[in-house]
Amino acid sequence: MKSLKSILLLIAAFSITLFAVEQSHAQDARNEAIELYNQAQELAGSGEFENSIDLYRDALEIARENDLSDITELIVERIPRVASSRASNAYRGYQNERSIESANEALDAFQEAKDIAEEFENDEVRQQAEGAIPQLYYIRAVLQYRSDNYDEALADLDTAIDMNENYAAAYYQKAVVIKKQNPEDVEGWLEWYDTAIEVAERVDDNRSLENAREGAAEELIYRASNLIDDENYNRALELLERVEQYDPESADAQYRMATVHNERGRWEQALEHATRALELESGGVNDKAKIYFELGMAYKGQGQKDDACEAFENARYGDFTEPANHELQFELKCEGHTPTGR
Repeated sequence: MKSLKSILLLIAAFSITLFAVEQSHAQDARNEAIELYNQAQELAGSGEFENSIDLYRDALEIARENDLSDITELIVERIPRVASSRASNAYRGYQNERSIESANEALDAFQEAKDIAEEFENDEVRQQAEGAIPQLYYIRAVLQYRSDNYDEALADLDTAIDMNENYAAAYYQKAVVIKKQNPEDVEGWLEWYDTAIEVAERVDDNRSLENAREGAAEELIYRASNLIDDENYNRALELLERVEQYDPESADAQYRMATVHNERGRWEQALEHATRALELESGGVNDKAKIYFELGMAYKGQGQKDDACEAFENARYGDFTEPANHELQFELKCEGHTPTGR
């Protein structure tokens, strides 16, 4: 019996010693995890986010191995937020530099924040990253476009659109890039302007809506004016008539249609468009001078001398002073005309 008691006492002593050792090991593990956590906190506070995340992970590994649930929960909550801070800091770096390289860094940082948020099931950080990533692809696309890297710009825009099918600004920018690549493919780039307009209207993106409408109208007018210079009047009119779809109050489009009709001897149509252009033109006398000149040419073609003389008098401003004076003095011989500029 005495021997049995000795054995039992020995076992009890061993158990106590083992428990004490385990307790000591657990405390050492806790201390190590806390120390790593504190170091990570300090690094995060000083902006060294990447090293900070590495230390958080080291601390997390120790905490999980030793069932330190309180420390584990603290780190699991902290890592995604630090990753989010790192991404925000990278975006501020882009705002300062506005370079492709800084945009790449911001994009990588937000992608990492998204991955970490998914790993630790942090929906708030995940949603923030998912909102930022398509915007960064769009931003990089604009930078690529400005650097004449059109294929790279289109690839980034397609990615942004795949991530957010309601991204009106991305559709607009895609129209701009495609127009730059293939300026002669009017139907091709107009299709993307139309898509941008449709999406912008659906999501109430007024800025993109205005940009797309204005961009399409201006490009149509620009191409039509070149066609007029080349005397390709039929095609010029086709493009000018389409401007109304994007800007129904374009004085410039109306003026150029008046010019085309005057060139072709269609006085009634020229008169109609010149009159409409004057109604829409909000500029001063210099801006209206060219329209009055076309109005005068239309009246002259119809044989309405008095109306033509009055129109040419109103056209005597800026660059149209000399041609208007010529019409007044030598072509129409208008009564009371004094050949001086204004």
